[in-house]
Amino acid sequence: MSLDKELDYLNEMILRMASLVEENLHEALDAYLNYDQAKEYGEINDDIVDSQERAIEEECINIMLRERPFSKDLRRVSGILRLVEDLERLGDHAEDIMSFAMLLKNTYRNRIREISYLAKGALRMVHDAIKAFIDRSMDMAFVIIDSDDTIDEGYSKLIDELISDLGAKKCKPEFAIYTTLVVKYIERIADHAVNIAEWVIYIENGYHKDKQIG
Repeated sequence: MSLDKELDYLNEMILRMASLVEENLHEALDAYLNYDQAKEYGEINDDIVDSQERAIEEECINIMLRERPFSKDLRRVSGILRLVEDLERLGDHAEDIMSFAMLLKNTYRNRIREISYLAKGALRMVHDAIKAFIDRSMDMAFVIIDSDDTIDEGYSKLIDELISDLGAKKCKPEFAIYTTLVVKYIERIADHAVNIAEWVIYIENGYHKDKQIG
């Protein structure tokens, strides 16, 4: 198999993993934000995501040992090796959010509108980061990086509101505790999207966070 075909296969592996991770994130956040007793929620099996990560890492190492890629091809393989770590962490967050959704399934939830807005923004960043990788678009990657400030601001505001609600006894302590963790996961989801965007930029021009590598 030629190097180009091996890289194409590697891209396909990344896209399959990314698609599953996105699906898991949407399912977990839907369960948290819109829990419906009449709906059967599937268990998120993060083991599949983990196995995909290992397969991609193995393929990257095999390409480097077998093909000895250089220049942009080497950047692509090494960038994917780092990028896949963020996809795996996103999978972990989906599993954790689903577990909290089930713990709170019989609890009244407030601030759902604000949390939903924050979650949609973070999910959009993940989707766009994967699209930036597919399209090899640095322009899109830079937009994703810039948009993280909005998520950070929303996160800080929501934490303050949850603390205020708890103090005023507008929500149960378990809701405030678990929701604080979920909101933090949402903020981390956006951070991982930024990381992916930064690796896209590295793959394309060799710079990571304004520092040239290799």
